[in-house]
Amino acid sequence: MTLEMMKILSISLGTRDSGIALLSHGQLVHWKMHTFHGTWSSDKLSDILVRFDRYITRYRVQHVVIKIPPATHHTKAFLTLLKQLSELVQYRGCMIACHTKEDLKALVPEVSNTITLMEYVTRHYPILLPEQAQELVSRQPYHIKMFEAVLAAHVYKGQIAPK
Repeated sequence: MTLEMMKILSISLGTRDSGIALLSHGQLVHWKMHTFHGTWSSDKLSDILVRFDRYITRYRVQHVVIKIPPATHHTKAFLTLLKQLSELVQYRGCMIACHTKEDLKALVPEVSNTITLMEYVTRHYPILLPEQAQELVSRQPYHIKMFEAVLAAHVYKGQIAPK
């Protein structure tokens, strides 16, 4: 499959907040933060899975990249979500890859912290400059997971693009 045909959904996964990015034809076409309120429950799990399944089916995604936190931050709820999401992605026939922030930093040496991550992402996707500006002045950053999702999709696109 050529890069022009590929659709990649990237998710910086969390049980409260998740950032998403969608690359289609090598271009960033959608990015967003999703907040999931309330305590952990089977209903909350279902709501999260339905939200991501809509992206997969609506955009006919072929590849899903999941940015996960380090193992020391994996709660029982997070592991349940990751397992169920992985099963959903496979059921939909998508290729799946998981990366931590450290994995991404190893693949992109210019990224050493959150600021350099945002700078790298906006250099490749200048449409995100307003979100970067908002993030830099905010006392409570909101879009970090979205930037992580964009970076994960960008790195994955580079890994699977025909050489």
